[in-house]
Amino acid sequence: MHRTTWVEFNRCALRHNAKTVRRLAPNAAILAMVKANGYGHGADWVAEHLNDIVDGFAVARLNEAMLLRKQLSDKRIVLLGTEHDAISLNECALHQLDVVIHDLQTATLLASIKLPQAITVWLKLNTGMNRLGMSEPEFIDAHQLLKQSPNVATLHHMSHFSDAETTDKTRSIEQYQCLHTLSHSLGETPISMANSAAIISFPQSHLNWVRPGIMLYGDDPTNTLNEGDLQAAMTFKAKVLAVRDLAAGDGVGYNRRWQSASTSRIATVAAGYADGYPRQAPDGTPVLINGKRAALAGRVSMDLLTVDVTGLEINAGDTATLWGDNLSAAEVAQHCGTISYELFTRITQRVERVY
Repeated sequence: MHRTTWVEFNRCALRHNAKTVRRLAPNAAILAMVKANGYGHGADWVAEHLNDIVDGFAVARLNEAMLLRKQLSDKRIVLLGTEHDAISLNECALHQLDVVIHDLQTATLLASIKLPQAITVWLKLNTGMNRLGMSEPEFIDAHQLLKQSPNVATLHHMSHFSDAETTDKTRSIEQYQCLHTLSHSLGETPISMANSAAIISFPQSHLNWVRPGIMLYGDDPTNTLNEGDLQAAMTFKAKVLAVRDLAAGDGVGYNRRWQSASTSRIATVAAGYADGYPRQAPDGTPVLINGKRAALAGRVSMDLLTVDVTGLEINAGDTATLWGDNLSAAEVAQHCGTISYELFTRITQRVERVY
């Protein structure tokens, strides 16, 4: 099939990354994050290839959970912090979805209604992220309210780190101790706190369940793992459509943001912001063409971007790698003032997926 702009997904890399999680946290169950369509990789594809390695999957929206349940009839699926009413809680019970409860009002609602079957509930404590989660008094009240409820099969306790990727672990230790101490004061309850960064750099926080996200897809948020511990599961590619020579002073693209200081060669690549490549990418953002490093030159447009390939043997029809193998999404994201998570999740529907 003729391809101009496409994304390749590597199941061996995905499985390798999950096994790295298992190696780093051998005593914890693994709850794989597949929200936002598997961080742009395809939640169904991720679930298919990790089902025999991980112990459950987590998503952020009820419709994501329902789609995943059609594929996985008996696997644990956790619905992360979202809004709930009696109807959505009933749907979760019908389809045996675990529910994260992050406020006392929802806990009270859950205790007051009649569900067709009991569900597993994860109570979320706010330990300093200050997005979702209960205060300590609310958390205690919710735990006491739900531990005897016929609607609740099992209670879990959880929280979320705000600074786990940093080398200074002072704040993370405080957050960990807050959850750990409060949870144990309420009895023996499974606990979960470790995200990717904590899995890598804070082993004490692994507890009963770890929640890997970005590391499953090949990015180390701590920049401390050895080369090869994680592999890119996504590689974004596009064809070179044209190569032209420029004289000194010639400009490229809208507003001629990049101008040639001397005789130069410019390659035009078939990818733009309508494909998910960041429009804010500055001149100098790295691009690989035929395995050779080149630099973005000029403003990214809707369907095209331009690359300075001066001194390289590049021709129309060659393949450019925008991120993936040998050029990490994290490096590209750093140039663009964002993170790999955003790059992964912004790939648009017109880009062909190759699994």
